[in-house]
Amino acid sequence: MKPYPLIPDPSPEMVETAKELKKVVGKYYTVLESSFDEKGYYFTVILDKKEHPEAFEELRLRLKGKRYFPRIVNREGEWIIAIFPYPERPRFSVKVNIILLGLTIFTTFWAGAILWDGYMGVEVGIFHFIKHPSSFLWGGITFGLPLMAILGTHEMGHYITSRKYNVDASLPFFIPIPPFIAPFGTFGALISMRENMPNRRALVEIGAAGPIAGFLVALPVILIGLKLSTRTLSPEELAGDHILINFPIIFHMFLYAIPLKSNTALHPTAIAGWIGVFVTALNLLPIGQLDGGHIVRGIFGESAKYISMGFIAILFILSFVTHFYSYTLFIFFIFFFGLIHPPPLDDISPLKKRQRLVALTALALFVLSFHPAPISFVHIEPPVKSLEIETENNVTYLLPGEIEEIPILLRNDGNEVLNLRLDMSAHLRNGSGEEVWATGYKLNLSGVNITLIADNGEMSLDRGEEKAVKVHIEVPAEDLFGTYCYIRINVSDKDGGLMGVEELHLLISPIRMNTSQREFKVFPGTGVRFNLTISNVVRWDVTAEINVSAPNTTIDIENNTVVLHPGETKDIVITVFTDRVWMGEKITVFIAARGNNSAVIGILFVDLLSI
Repeated sequence: MKPYPLIPDPSPEMVETAKELKKVVGKYYTVLESSFDEKGYYFTVILDKKEHPEAFEELRLRLKGKRYFPRIVNREGEWIIAIFPYPERPRFSVKVNIILLGLTIFTTFWAGAILWDGYMGVEVGIFHFIKHPSSFLWGGITFGLPLMAILGTHEMGHYITSRKYNVDASLPFFIPIPPFIAPFGTFGALISMRENMPNRRALVEIGAAGPIAGFLVALPVILIGLKLSTRTLSPEELAGDHILINFPIIFHMFLYAIPLKSNTALHPTAIAGWIGVFVTALNLLPIGQLDGGHIVRGIFGESAKYISMGFIAILFILSFVTHFYSYTLFIFFIFFFGLIHPPPLDDISPLKKRQRLVALTALALFVLSFHPAPISFVHIEPPVKSLEIETENNVTYLLPGEIEEIPILLRNDGNEVLNLRLDMSAHLRNGSGEEVWATGYKLNLSGVNITLIADNGEMSLDRGEEKAVKVHIEVPAEDLFGTYCYIRINVSDKDGGLMGVEELHLLISPIRMNTSQREFKVFPGTGVRFNLTISNVVRWDVTAEINVSAPNTTIDIENNTVVLHPGETKDIVITVFTDRVWMGEKITVFIAARGNNSAVIGILFVDLLSI
């Protein structure tokens, strides 16, 4: 029969330590019973919740000198103070902190040099600072130093508050990164907590101290940076692919006092301020062991894990909604370091009003600093100024005494706002061969009044916008038959560049000319046949001589002279053959009708397009 193994007696050292620890605990609590094992020592005590917070903290500090730490737990309604030896944790020499600080100063100055060159409009490589140390200097002054001040103050806020609560913490470890890997030269900084948080009060204050301190330093950095952001980018500089920084609420509050144009280049100092509030927002996320995770664990206790899980889900959704996929990488690191926040040594002492105010302050800073999509990627098209001008019919026939308004539609087809100026000129030739020229918005040519209705000739068109102007024509009740007027509308931008021209043809005529359609599609080397319809709209006979011309064509006209009785309409067959060498550009067929004294009484344009 196999004998049962014997349980070894505890060592005399453990027995003696248990007695000593019982005496120490007994100075602060009434000890009912005690026990110990290979892991630690356990004392069942009577707990006075009013005196407990101060008593437990004094016990913790007393045990700290002996390299032990206590934890208060509740087991089946009994309060137990469990005491464990401090685990051995590696400690780095201060030289490591100094070396990392120096490297991070270098990489942030390097990143600042690139941002400085970019702000100054200098297109250079990432190693430009080697040959131009002035860029390195200015980048450090305008970006590196402000950013290091914000990050350093953030971590020192944690460090100083940890010392206030007698929590052992390391000096900040800055994380340098070359700008060709991360554009800002650093992944921030952290401090190493060498022991557990003592209570929920310490959790809240230590967690909030860093973001609050860093945020306060970021405020003047933002103010100075926005004040220095005076350079505006031309449309040509804006064209291309860009990383767009989206401003949180705190930036918009500053922009009310310091408004910037949409094409303003952000100064490196302003970028440093933006990074400061971005880091504040990330750290204040109520997740895991982030600063915000410390705060919600201190406020809500074990229920904080549900808040952490909820915000993890929100970040995951935001990463796809906003296309800021860095959130998914951030989630990975949160899981790596731990989603569930460990409890403090004393998880039952209540918070004071001070901690609740600190937590509300941290919540306000999170709201001011957080943007769902802190960075977005945009492509800006090169500036294109394009104007389309349309007129339903650019040939107008009138009789003496008639009035007509011709609408002209202007449409902005480019991606730039157009500030336009319209000018009008006209050339009139009457039936006797006399000619008159004039320019302006209101013209009188041999009694014919022509007015351009266009708000003093100025107009602004936003992208995709269209507006109409009108040409108002009044013909006097006089025998002006055979009068032809050519009207030209020049449309220029504010810089004087010609954007477009619209040509109108006015005829005071006894006839009207038309075709079934004004545009035909043909193969090179083939032709098209169409009917020209001519109508007499006066009470006497009219004789018209028809002339047809077009480049790269051969034209056949059925009858080039037609006599029309009052009210009569006739069709003339016109055939246009294109040359085989025609390259496909648009051909405009010009049809003119001349009356007595070779005066022009009819005009028509027909376009041929290649198939």
